[in-house]
Amino acid sequence: MTFSQSVKNEIFKSVRNVKSCCATSFLTAVLKSMGTLTLEHAGYSFVAESDNRDFLALCALLAREHLKTDSQLTSYRTSKGTEMFSCKFPASLGEKLGLVTREEGMLNFADVRTLLPNLSCCRRAFMQGLFVSCGSVVIPQTEQLTDNAKAKYHLELRFTDPEFANAVAESYSLAQFRQMPRKNHTVLYLKDSERIADFLVYVNATRAKLDLENVIITRSMRNDMNRQNNCEVANIEKTVAASAKQLKAIEVLRSGGAFDSLPDNLKEIALLREASPEATLEEIAAQLHVSKSGANHRFAKLAELAEKQRKTK
Repeated sequence: MTFSQSVKNEIFKSVRNVKSCCATSFLTAVLKSMGTLTLEHAGYSFVAESDNRDFLALCALLAREHLKTDSQLTSYRTSKGTEMFSCKFPASLGEKLGLVTREEGMLNFADVRTLLPNLSCCRRAFMQGLFVSCGSVVIPQTEQLTDNAKAKYHLELRFTDPEFANAVAESYSLAQFRQMPRKNHTVLYLKDSERIADFLVYVNATRAKLDLENVIITRSMRNDMNRQNNCEVANIEKTVAASAKQLKAIEVLRSGGAFDSLPDNLKEIALLREASPEATLEEIAAQLHVSKSGANHRFAKLAELAEKQRKTK
């Protein structure tokens, strides 16, 4: 099961026991997002199709219990063999939801702005209906957390009606959706992991929100570890480079015959470096019982004498 489907399953459970006003808002969002108004010999009807039977069965249940409207749920197979489900509602449901109005026997679509509810509970149910019908969300999988190119967070709502998308973006401005066109659709989307987490809480997908937080925490810990490892690698490289320069200076002093005449403190640190080429400056200083700056000063003096030795040749 994908993360997106797990979010939708949580929403399905949450919606089963909603109030009638919220059931109306949920069904309005669903039928506006994915329903089609069709004309048959028996008259107009709204049809919603999905590969998820439980979703359409839930819509049928809400319509029957809260709006006293029956529906017909059927299944069929596509040319590729995929099982799909279709739920047909009478046009009267669209009128009850405010999706259409009837004038002289003809149905006309309502202004999309009139579909957006005002009550906070209904606004939540409306967004739940939008997500289960036209939404999806992707978060990084555990194996992707070390690959920044793949570790993406993305939540989107996809609309065929740009006017409806604009109305939703304006009504739910606090979510701070970003908007873009994609082929024949308008997409409202979120990329920020914290905003996606807030959205999941809003639509009552709290278990999914916890899963997302675990990913965020794990990713943060791995990033910290990577930064620490990179820092350690950089320090090792600096130590190796510094040691190579120091050993080169000592070699110059030896080849020029100046090594034996070095002061005892310089000779001591030179011998220690030759014996421990991989040791850090801190480790050299500790063995000599001097400060790090004191050890660094001695190496600087060796480098200075070596440079003088080169110039006298």
